[in-house]
Amino acid sequence: MVETSLDKKIFVFVAVGVIIAVLGMVVILPSSGIIKNMFTPNANTPTALTSVMTEVKPLDIQFNGSSVLSVGDRDGTIETKFNLTNPNDNTLIIEMVTYDIYANNVVIGHGQYGQRYDGTWESSSYLPLTQHNSEVITVDTKILNDGNNPQVWSALQSHATIKFRFNGTAYYSTHSAFAGQAYTKDFDFWQ
Repeated sequence: MVETSLDKKIFVFVAVGVIIAVLGMVVILPSSGIIKNMFTPNANTPTALTSVMTEVKPLDIQFNGSSVLSVGDRDGTIETKFNLTNPNDNTLIIEMVTYDIYANNVVIGHGQYGQRYDGTWESSSYLPLTQHNSEVITVDTKILNDGNNPQVWSALQSHATIKFRFNGTAYYSTHSAFAGQAYTKDFDFWQ
């Protein structure tokens, strides 16, 4: 009877050890690079496994210009366009692009496209950018005249020559069934 009880304890310890080992592999392997060294992706490799196995190249962001759509005494609208290019062999999820707008070195507004990933794909709309593809995003940003910079606001209203700057960050990820990694890319464009 003592041996049966001892056999059950050994079996339980072995089972717990196996479960811990499997959980460790699921948690550690995708982000460690071990899988990347064990397999070489090819045409038959599932895309979810490919995203774990390959190094992620930075998102390419190009400024496609901006224009002042309207300016009144209290507010205005500036349209800004960015070209986002995915240089990778797997899909990137563009979560958010956020930036500050400067006119003649004075902050006049804040633009934003999308929102950060919050654990569920159902609550928000994200831009999936498939491998080696580009997408132009357009953001209409409302700017408010706070009265602190009358020279800048006057220049905006009179369509005078203004030096614009767009300084911000793009947030993107490679969430898949095996792993998810979040990335950022800062940018600073002048017009």
